[in-house]
Formats: sequence, structure tokens, C-alpha cells
Amino acid sequence: MNAMLATAIVLGAAGSAHCIGMCGPIALAVPSPGPSMRARLGSTVILNSGRLLTYALLGALFGTFGLGLRVAGLQQGVSIAAGAVLLLSVLVPRALERWSSTGRLSMAIARLRSALARNLKRTAPEALFLTGVLNGLLPCGLVYAAVIGSAAMGSPAEGALFMALFGMGTWPALFAVRMGGGLISNELRSRIRRAAPYLVSTLAVLMILRGMELGIPYISPPPITVPADVAACH
Repeated sequence: MNAMLATAIVLGAAGSAHCIGMCGPIALAVPSPGPSMRARLGSTVILNSGRLLTYALLGALFGTFGLGLRVAGLQQGVSIAAGAVLLLSVLVPRALERWSSTGRLSMAIARLRSALARNLKRTAPEALFLTGVLNGLLPCGLVYAAVIGSAAMGSPAEGALFMALFGMGTWPALFAVRMGGGLISNELRSRIRRAAPYLVSTLAVLMILRGMELGIPYISPPPITVPADVAACH
């Protein structure tokens, strides 16, 4: 597997403590359509599937942006710059969250939260799925880090896959919270929280290496060259 894609899964898993704090209350606030464990499990799958769809669509969008950069010959420089931004976010905690603090974006986020609040008490499958979709759009520094990684993938499909794998990495912790908060101890949460900066830093270094095109298989592929006979045809 591509090193960046493998990192996406681990990034999601290592960011689980953050996800518990951000998305856990929403997961707990959504009522189960029935008292049985099966009903609760089914609603949890639907809820998280909506969130996963949002992440995949964001990945496709940013992957398309990365593809445009590749065609323009700019992706390598942007990949290095994006890696540097991620390292900065580790050194300056909450730096990425500040992007959404003012202006029209903050108004859009307020409306999103209102829509989410109105939908929270509904238990129909489509309502649970919509709640998950809206949940995935809420501002989150960890998601910002992941979408930067998806842009570095350089294609819509790989960008969507990167974000889907990131989302899957967050599933175990959020499933455990919704099915029974006691399944995750405070000690485990603390360990996961301490690991998150190292994983973000690893993703940042991989992005920088990817942009440098050092010829390292799976990590820093060499630049794509056009054969002379093909170039001559143009």
C-alpha cells in the first residue's frame, strides 16, 4: 500500500481521542431507533457512514485540486508547503482551527450547526445518515490535516480513498463511544491523544518527501518523465 494511504488510516486512529471530544457528544446525542443492541449498532453504522461519505467527497474535491496542481507542474512545491503547514500545526496547536474563525465561513458553520441540531432527534435511517453527513462538515483541525494530505495524492480517486481510510481509522473509537463509553478507558484516550502529534508530523514529513521526488519507492516517487519519442510527436 502507498505510504500516504497507510498513514491516513493510522492518522485517523491516532486522532481518535480528538474525535471522541469533537464527535463523541454528537454520537451520544443521537437517539437509537430501538432499545436493542442491534438497533443501536445499526444506527451507529448509518451515522458513521454519512460522515465517511462526507470525508470521501472532500477527498475527491481536494484530490481534484491536487490533480490541477500536478498538470500545472505545481504539485511538488505545494506538497512541500502543505507538509510544512502540518508541521506548523503540531508546533502551534490549534493553528488550523483558526482558519474558520471569522467571516462568511463562520456564518456557514453556524447554519450547519443549527441544521445538525434540528436533525439530532430524528431516528429514521435517512435522518441518521444526514446527521453523519453534517457531522463530517463541522470544522476540525484533524480533518483539515487529512484534506491537505488528500490534495497531495494528486487525483480525485486517490484523494477520496485517502479521506475514506482516514474516516475508517476513526470508526473503532466512535463505535465504542456510542455502543458504550466505558469501552475506552481514560488511560487509553490519553495515550491516543499523545500519539496524534507524532502521526500528523509523520504525514507532514511524507508530504515533504513526496514533493521532493527523491526516487524512494512508495514514499517519494521520482518525477514522471515523458519519453523522447512521445515528446517529439508534439
